[in-house]
Amino acid sequence: MPEPVFAFLAFTSGSYEGAIIRDMRLANALHRRKFKVLIYWMMETNSELVDPGIEQHVLVRGLRFYSRKPSPLLDQTARIFNITPLARRRRFMQEHPGVVARGLENFVRSMCDGGDPGLIQRLENFLIRDHVTHLLPTFAMCCPLALAVKERKKHEFEYLPTFQGEEIFANYAEMAGRLEDYFAQLRRVMAGSPWPSVVVSDDYAARLQQEMNLDRSRMTTIYPGIELPGDRAKPPFSVFAEKLPGLDPTIPIVTYFGRQDTEKGIDLLLYAARLVRETGLKFQLVICGGSSFGWGYQDACKQIAHHLRLPIHWKRRISDEMRAGLYAYSRFIVYPSIHREPFGMVAAETMSWGTPVIIPDHGGVTEAIRAGDCVGGLMFKVWDTRDLAEQMIRLLKDDALHASLSANTRKIAATFSVEAMTDRVLAHMGISTFSPSPGNPGEGRGEGGI
Repeated sequence: MPEPVFAFLAFTSGSYEGAIIRDMRLANALHRRKFKVLIYWMMETNSELVDPGIEQHVLVRGLRFYSRKPSPLLDQTARIFNITPLARRRRFMQEHPGVVARGLENFVRSMCDGGDPGLIQRLENFLIRDHVTHLLPTFAMCCPLALAVKERKKHEFEYLPTFQGEEIFANYAEMAGRLEDYFAQLRRVMAGSPWPSVVVSDDYAARLQQEMNLDRSRMTTIYPGIELPGDRAKPPFSVFAEKLPGLDPTIPIVTYFGRQDTEKGIDLLLYAARLVRETGLKFQLVICGGSSFGWGYQDACKQIAHHLRLPIHWKRRISDEMRAGLYAYSRFIVYPSIHREPFGMVAAETMSWGTPVIIPDHGGVTEAIRAGDCVGGLMFKVWDTRDLAEQMIRLLKDDALHASLSANTRKIAATFSVEAMTDRVLAHMGISTFSPSPGNPGEGRGEGGI
């Protein structure tokens, strides 16, 4: 057997979506274990998520799919945009969400047709050149490319489908009038892999079976991994001085952290927060995070907050240190999603700092706050503003309840570590006992091709 060479087919809009964070944590963990790892970026790059020494290349840029038929010319033209700093490219995409939506719809349409021939050829060239043995696409919807290369039989490798956001792409398939074709492609790629597909929660597996008629027996649950703080010191409160200067350490902080997009239910949190304020309880509300679909929803939420006369500490992207500070200093984190979430990485990360969470009683996020008999947060009835407010009031007023939940949080979070995820992925592919030979090029390789 050749030594495993892992390549990640990393699909991203440039935002910090949970799926790409999960995959890059897995890539980094494999690299630290001395495996050879490569990243093939699709649509946009996020190289700051990748450890130094992991080789990176751009497989395809988003402009290739700006037209209904994949355009190699636009793909090449997009190289010019790479000269522009990533922050400015992200800002452009946030201000022009229609560009992202158009590209995603056309990409999904291409996958429904079995893949773009030019892109299939390019992927095959990459896999042959880099001697890849294991291909790990961020989303199962990218797997038609892998299956097409595999069926050409010019290079021997295997791919592992991972389901962690397919419902989003199903929406684009529906807009393109190709929903059943999309489901059929997912069934094809599941059958074409030697391993059951990875799903990020048991609930998400049930949802894929119910909504997409995918075979539950061909799925296995492997939870996403989080970076545990370990012995890392709690950041000083002064970490907020520049970006959130009005925060008062003497008043409880309630935080939402995550994407500021419509399905995340931030407006639900605002109405609940107003109900809590009417009881006379004092707290500070912080809302932070990027967006995958533009800033229209955040603008609407700011208008709602204004009409509710609700002061908010708003922030978009924040540093890792500030995020750690919010996890550590918040009385609790609220994750008010109206979406049936595949998983709840923010909930698990919150608990790793000893802080409880409030989540809806709906979706895979419910699996993120429990380990055996230990529970690290409260649940509210999904979409129920009044019940969300009542749970917030409980955690603001009841110190004994808060302490009992906090006592469980770190133990629960430890079950979702990156190392645990990596062990499970390797065992799932039957290579958990692999020991790289001396001189394996899994470390010390320079970044190329970005």
